[in-house]
Amino acid sequence: MKSFVACLMLTCLVASAAFADTPTNPLAPGARAIQFQIGKDFELKAFDGMSMSFKKHTAAESAWRLGVMLDFAIDDLDSETGFVDQDDVLVRSYDTDSNGQSLRVDLLRLRYPSPGKDVCWYWGVGPRVRFSRFEKETMSVHGMQPGTETQLTREESHTWSVGALGVGGVEWFVADGVSLHAEYAASLEYGAATRESESWRGEDGEPPTTHGASNDASHGWDFGGTQATFGASLYF
Repeated sequence: MKSFVACLMLTCLVASAAFADTPTNPLAPGARAIQFQIGKDFELKAFDGMSMSFKKHTAAESAWRLGVMLDFAIDDLDSETGFVDQDDVLVRSYDTDSNGQSLRVDLLRLRYPSPGKDVCWYWGVGPRVRFSRFEKETMSVHGMQPGTETQLTREESHTWSVGALGVGGVEWFVADGVSLHAEYAASLEYGAATRESESWRGEDGEPPTTHGASNDASHGWDFGGTQATFGASLYF
């Protein structure tokens, strides 16, 4: 259904562009736009994987673009199996609870060298900040009853990075207040990651008591790029 609606919208945009004389170029001081990404099967979603992408022009040839991605995930997985072999009963059960949060913020200063044309190329640079957190707890029971082994495992990880982002692209104004664009991006970031894990074991059906722990940490530079991203902007 989403693909049909997106395809219908794009068809209307192309039809408007075909029958219109010359679309009004909206690039002017105070112009604002919400941006969407065009995915497979013409699916519309937030631009560049963001939850929200917003642009505001301070002049015809320059603008600020803010992109924010906020993600929450909660998962609860239960599994239990049993197998009887004569007098022995093999038991396996798992109960896993996990949750994670992530945040990414991009702030770009965009430049349009030739803002008065129907097709404009642009470039931009600015900072990028990322943060994520993930937590998982697993309780497992396995073995032949009554000599089962119980294990409780807790894991927690954190990652963060800061760096610079650069973009370059072309924007085509197909109708009044509507444009299509293609964009490439590259980033250079410095970040760090930490992971902590603890486990407790218990035998013969007793609660877990034997304790073990491990910690991992890493940091460094990362350079990344993207393939062409296609999108649409709605100006207001």
